[in-house]
Amino acid sequence: MTNAHRALWTFLVYALVAPFFAALVIAVVLALASIFGLADLLPDDVVPTGAAAIAAFVWAIVPAVLTGIALAVMAWQKGGFSWVVAAAAGVIAFAVASLIFPIGLEDARPYLAFLSGVVAIAVREILLRAGILAA
Repeated sequence: MTNAHRALWTFLVYALVAPFFAALVIAVVLALASIFGLADLLPDDVVPTGAAAIAAFVWAIVPAVLTGIALAVMAWQKGGFSWVVAAAAGVIAFAVASLIFPIGLEDARPYLAFLSGVVAIAVREILLRAGILAA
């Protein structure tokens, strides 16, 4: 597999899988918060779980594409990238996307940025296990 192939698959997987993971994590957190009685930790204006997950999926497309572009360049040049680079790209892409498309939830932004980094690491792991990225 050439680095051009790696770059293409890196971009595609980040752009398509990362928003799904973000929506899945939001849905799980909201469901577990209500099950374990931790709803007081959530923002006051939380919408139902399904609507929040769909909104997270749609909004997460922008940072996922930005992350995919940045990491595709790394994959094209070097054939791979470290988990720290993936996490940093995810957090920076979240910051840029939240400047372009404000999401509100000012108190939750650090946690959502952390989630973006974790999702970027998870997608990198998928690419490694699929044999797309060089270790």
